[in-house]
Amino acid sequence: MLIKGGLVYADDKFVRRDIGVTNGIISSLGKEVSGEDVFDARNFILIPGFVNTHTHLAMTLFRGAGDDVPLHKWLEERIWPLEANLTTKDCYWGNMLGIVEMIRTGTTCFNDMYFHMDSAVQAIKESGMRACITQGILDLGNKSKANAEMRESIRIQRICKEEPNITFMMGPHAPYTCSKEFLLEIKRYAQEHALRIHIHLAETQKEVQDIKKERGMTPVEYLESLSFLDENVVLAHCVHLTNSDISIMAKCGVSVAHCPNSNLKLSSGIAPINDMMSAGINVSLGTDGASSNNSLNMQQEMKSMALIHKLNDPTHIDAKTAFSIATKHGGQALGLNIGELSPGYAADILFINPLHHSMIPSNNIISNIVYSMNTEAISHVMINGKFVMLDRKIINLNEEKIYKKASEHAQKLVEKLE
Repeated sequence: MLIKGGLVYADDKFVRRDIGVTNGIISSLGKEVSGEDVFDARNFILIPGFVNTHTHLAMTLFRGAGDDVPLHKWLEERIWPLEANLTTKDCYWGNMLGIVEMIRTGTTCFNDMYFHMDSAVQAIKESGMRACITQGILDLGNKSKANAEMRESIRIQRICKEEPNITFMMGPHAPYTCSKEFLLEIKRYAQEHALRIHIHLAETQKEVQDIKKERGMTPVEYLESLSFLDENVVLAHCVHLTNSDISIMAKCGVSVAHCPNSNLKLSSGIAPINDMMSAGINVSLGTDGASSNNSLNMQQEMKSMALIHKLNDPTHIDAKTAFSIATKHGGQALGLNIGELSPGYAADILFINPLHHSMIPSNNIISNIVYSMNTEAISHVMINGKFVMLDRKIINLNEEKIYKKASEHAQKLVEKLE
């Protein structure tokens, strides 16, 4: 395919370029590129799709069902009881609803941790979405449970091997829900199979205080003591860190999935991402689940991130940095060639209408994308060189059916608790 004449964001600036796409990969970027199947992009701004590095997709079913309480109360009194009744079919429709929202708002890859993940695999296949997925696993110190959780994770891994748009990762929930022995077992398995790891860390003050009391160390120090941290680990949240923690994380080469809206909504705090980035840590962006955000809209997340970190200094997280965190840094965190429009990278592309009211005037296009863009300005979405949305119509999915089914399954789950 030849994508002709778009205003392309490449090398941190907008340039008028043709994009050649071969087998889903950007094969060339320049002027007068040749190709047989031509798409006229002269009336569009082209940017890489957003990369959501931390979410729990099927939790779309719980949107609005547990609001306005602290994290641990939210988990223990609302979310965990709801999740106890989840079925594979529930999760399938929750995943479908989440994928529709993400495509419509410009996400082209997401990093998911949840349950019944064969339902996520099916939804991803049907939609044409790109994803990293983890079976969320925990043992709570129970060896039998640990064995069962590992078996399920390995089963999902085998399913994912057949899917070109899906990357499998190991997904221990957190240091406070996984025993030392289980964390070591997961790390060994990940290293043996060249897998990345996705884990929650230092999300709340309570978590930090509890691990300090139990282990005599911060959560970061505890994982380092297990030789758990390296460049193949994505740490979600990282809100409560010491300067020593940040130094350890930088030395180990981990990536962080920053989830500002969820951290604000659950009153967990604000992660010190300026300090992390100054130390050389790769910071990416995630929405968390739709029950704690309550959106999967990465443009909203990007804007929130940029604004909250300007509280004491307006130069912190400028528009270009915010955009890189939401795109390029996400690809780096997941170890994928995504998040950039460059030869060798996946053709995961957003086509933005420059005449949408939220994009006018065009004094600073990247600033508009971060601070003012309404995602209705995204006209087309391409993933792996194939359009999944054209003229705001999602191609592979029946949206009305998805909305109906997701609503029905959500209602049944909530009714069981009332």
